[in-house]
Amino acid sequence: MKKVLIITSLIAVLGASAAIADHGGFGGRGMDRMKTMLGLNETQVTQVDAIMQEQKAKMDAIRDETHQRIQAILTPEQATKFQTMQQQRQERMEDRRQKMQEKQDKGGWAF
Repeated sequence: MKKVLIITSLIAVLGASAAIADHGGFGGRGMDRMKTMLGLNETQVTQVDAIMQEQKAKMDAIRDETHQRIQAILTPEQATKFQTMQQQRQERMEDRRQKMQEKQDKGGWAF
């Protein structure tokens, strides 16, 4: 039970990190907001974007390594359940992304 809680917590943390990374952190409208609020010039925007892309790549690598390490300690039945959990999490994230995009397209908040 303790392993399940640890794995579930880890998935939640990685999911949140992935969500931030997948939205480019400050990319898109968020980058526009950051540029406006901080008064970034084009060079700074390029530099911030490069930093965010680099961090996204690192987070992706950490997430992939973590998943591999988790898979290595699971039984085949647990591994199948883990993969299902991952797929469901991915579907929920995609659903949230679509809803956020729809809200932004309607003139809602920009994140």
